[in-house]
Amino acid sequence: MSETLDLPLISCASARALDAALGARGVPGLLLMENAGRGAAEALAAACRARGVRALLVLVGPGNNGGDALVVARRWALAAPEIGLRVVCLAEPDRLRGDAAVMRDAARGAGVSLEPAGAWREGLAASDAVLDGLFGTGLSRAPGGAYAEAIEACNISRHLKIRVALDVPSGLDADRGAAIEAGGAVFQADLTLTFGASKVGLHTGQGVTRAGRVKVVDIGVALGDARGAVAAWGVGFHAVAPRPRDAHKGRAGRVLVIGGSAGMTGAAWLAARGAHRAGAGLVTIASRDAERLDGRVIETMTVALPGEIDALAGTLDALAERVDVLVVGPGMGRDPWASAVLDWVWRAPHAAVLDADALGLAQGRPPRAAPTVMTPHPLEMARMLGLSGAAEVERDRPRWVKEAARRFHATVLLKGAGSLVAAPGEALRVLPWADATLAIGGSGDVLAGAIAARLAEGGSALEAAQAHGRAATLLREARGATRGALAHELADALSAALEGPALPFCHLVGPEGLTG
Repeated sequence: MSETLDLPLISCASARALDAALGARGVPGLLLMENAGRGAAEALAAACRARGVRALLVLVGPGNNGGDALVVARRWALAAPEIGLRVVCLAEPDRLRGDAAVMRDAARGAGVSLEPAGAWREGLAASDAVLDGLFGTGLSRAPGGAYAEAIEACNISRHLKIRVALDVPSGLDADRGAAIEAGGAVFQADLTLTFGASKVGLHTGQGVTRAGRVKVVDIGVALGDARGAVAAWGVGFHAVAPRPRDAHKGRAGRVLVIGGSAGMTGAAWLAARGAHRAGAGLVTIASRDAERLDGRVIETMTVALPGEIDALAGTLDALAERVDVLVVGPGMGRDPWASAVLDWVWRAPHAAVLDADALGLAQGRPPRAAPTVMTPHPLEMARMLGLSGAAEVERDRPRWVKEAARRFHATVLLKGAGSLVAAPGEALRVLPWADATLAIGGSGDVLAGAIAARLAEGGSALEAAQAHGRAATLLREARGATRGALAHELADALSAALEGPALPFCHLVGPEGLTG
């Protein structure tokens, strides 16, 4: 998880624009590279000392990322003289160009020995830490040849105490949070030292795991001085204020959950529990299997929906007169009956949270006229958009969440590590949670209910999503384990998450370079 949630996330295009803007103002690239390398050397030394590292291998690539690594190597004698150093250039040193070539000469002048590409195996065997300085944000294809071999060898080595990446792990797309090419080599970092500002792809999808802990290295330039070149700025959401003492259930919001078919009533029950724990004053479950729910719920009202499609609309119309927000889909099924429910939802004037089965039935429909929040996981997103499957979504999470928001004119929350939230005309947001406690059936149902409760009380989907992530953290800390949590326990942690200390920042990402 990032240590710098209050700093901006930027895209690759924005990183290039920032460099250009700083260059136009007379800030030389060599100065930025020197500052980046110095800061990285100091952070790397601290991390290595903490793990008792004895010998570090620095892998140098062909571009500016390699130049940054050469600055680290040159400054290593000052940063950590007690830790041995080997520097292997997988690119031919004499073919380096520009600022990287200057740093090559400076390293040689300082007595740093640059070993040839073939020495990486020996260097890896003799080292208990490795620094990936192979490729930065400008890589356009998967690493191949010796680069891929070295990356994979570092990934599977069992004697390394720490793997560190400069800027982004080599082979990772810094915008998409996925391998540059499906199946391509990606460096597995325990720590990523990223320069100036963090990158979108380090905080969502595969990037969350590949980057490990993320630390931003100061490059000596205030990003605010070049705000026009930066596509993103952090935005914080604070804890929800306690209710006034004269609050009553009518003002707390009324939520209707539609779902819970035979064998799936638990999904509707969990959505209702999420709505209760997030503050809804009144919650009702409308189900065609309501009889099974009556014995399970106490605080939640239940209504039996007719099994005949022709009678559905009238029953739902009567129910809708007494609710503020709909939750549609948990355990609903995807048969003609469920499709008829969604036909009614598309005509209803209520704000609606669409989850689970409702998302698969949304494909091909026009946008709803009323406010809509959609909460897909990657497979559900693929169904919504008619894509080949979850893998296609995961290859470019930012692109597809923005496309879904545009196509359905809705707020769309794409679940997964580093969940993404997109809405038409708004900046993309990246939520800073990647907690394995959420890897349980029913956690998404709880989220849908929580979002509905916040909407019904005049709050936002983002408040609910952040509280959901924080609830997972609270639950993990209370239980002392990532395994074995239950979805209803997650729901029960929502109240403390909503009204607890100020919530962490989410990441805000502008449109530049992420429009797909």
